[in-house]
Amino acid sequence: MPKTSANESWLRRITNGRIALTDGASPLFLIFVGVLIFIYITNRLDTERQLRKIDDLNAEIKEMRYEHITTQSQLMNMSKQSEVLRRVELEGLELKELTEPPRIIDR
Repeated sequence: MPKTSANESWLRRITNGRIALTDGASPLFLIFVGVLIFIYITNRLDTERQLRKIDDLNAEIKEMRYEHITTQSQLMNMSKQSEVLRRVELEGLELKELTEPPRIIDR
């Protein structure tokens, strides 16, 4: 196999099946690359964790929205005049429905 020159690009050296350090490269460079790889992997794992958390929160929001709609519907049903009258009679309260419209009191 022919020797690689110092001018040859990293891509060419990688495609030849080997990676060779140039004369100016040092073990510090390899440590730097290792740190970058570690940061990349850590960032990727953190991003995946955040995405799972977002999915869980979206599911919780959806569940709470359904609960809100159900509760709102029940409240609207309970506040109907006929439902209020029925519940007053069931409880045995001595309340009666107005037969005349309310009057405005002038000062």
